[in-house]
Amino acid sequence: MLRKQRFKLLAWLAFAGVVVLTLGPVSLRQGVSVAPAHIEHFAAYGVLGVLFSLAYPERPMVLAGALILAAAVLEYAQNFVPGRDGRLIDFIFKAAGIVVIILVVRLFQTARMRRFRWG
Repeated sequence: MLRKQRFKLLAWLAFAGVVVLTLGPVSLRQGVSVAPAHIEHFAAYGVLGVLFSLAYPERPMVLAGALILAAAVLEYAQNFVPGRDGRLIDFIFKAAGIVVIILVVRLFQTARMRRFRWG
């Protein structure tokens, strides 16, 4: 139970960090990574997918939908931040990161449960 609580804390802290980096000035992102922007988007939302999947493993489809909705809202909100612009391609990479990573985590969780069940 304590482990799950830690994942919840880490997941929400990571989400807060993504919100700040998404809606804050572009200068906040300087030096965060040397990877291309689309890889950063995929990876950042992939990390969110992992953390939230471990914190809330009961309903992965609802979780994926909520994270994708959050990504869409944050991408749209960038249009109202001076110097920022929301783009569909950025959202697509964010959503892909969420879906791919949640599926991978789910596969590992399922395999682990089968191994545990069968010895």
